[in-house]
Amino acid sequence: MKKLAILPMVMLMGFGASTLAHAGNQDCASKRAALEKEIRIAQQFGNTAKVNGLKQALAEVKAHCTSASVIADAQKDVRKLEKKLSEKQGDIREVQADLRKAQAKGDRQKIEKYQRKLSEKQADLRDIQRDLDKARAELAALQK
Repeated sequence: MKKLAILPMVMLMGFGASTLAHAGNQDCASKRAALEKEIRIAQQFGNTAKVNGLKQALAEVKAHCTSASVIADAQKDVRKLEKKLSEKQGDIREVQADLRKAQAKGDRQKIEKYQRKLSEKQADLRDIQRDLDKARAELAALQK
């Protein structure tokens, strides 16, 4: 029976986190609206600890959120992703060099190992690039 009582709270907590994460680079009004919605949901479930935390977050948004701060956060996100992209590109260059050495030696096991690593890092690079494109689009939308 306890498991059934805990399930709605776990679902609520997960929902709240995803909604607030989505509010990342939204304008201040959207952030306030998302927090107020989460507060109502937490109140419906009687989750006073979550309500208190969300009210604190709402107070912080009301006190400190400005258009400039939202744009600055978005710019910070873009810079962070650009750095991550650059680091991943460096990782790929290193693996490519290792792969070339293994190919020159004819070491089949190492060739396969580095090909696998290269594929994984290229997939990571595509994910980072997609996130960066999204962050840049959000920044551009905020700057309009």
